[in-house]
Amino acid sequence: MADKPIWEQIGSGFVQHYYQTFDGNRSGLASLYIDSSCLSWEGQQFQGKIAIVEKITGLPFTKIQHSVTAQDHQPTPDNCILSMVVGQLQADEDPVMGFHQIFLLKSINDAWVCTNDIFRLSLHNFS
Repeated sequence: MADKPIWEQIGSGFVQHYYQTFDGNRSGLASLYIDSSCLSWEGQQFQGKIAIVEKITGLPFTKIQHSVTAQDHQPTPDNCILSMVVGQLQADEDPVMGFHQIFLLKSINDAWVCTNDIFRLSLHNFS
């Protein structure tokens, strides 16, 4: 079996590191963003490393556990990596919920950072 393409290796490694850090020490995510990074969190917009980390660390739960169900990664024409993640999470004692997250990764100074991040819970209202 052939090795995975480099963009899949980088994307998978980023996703694993991101959720391990999110679940264990949310403030540690600061190293994954830059000052021009953008986050869309459930429709709210945040720009810049400080605003993004403030949003993530200010979320109203004590503990969280992410479980990645599927992930896809693609190279972009400008040498970035587009990653889509589907999974489940449980915050504190709340019910398990599905989520989707998309990352755009860029190599800056030999480190992969997230320039764009879009997060949505998989909640549906069919009424």
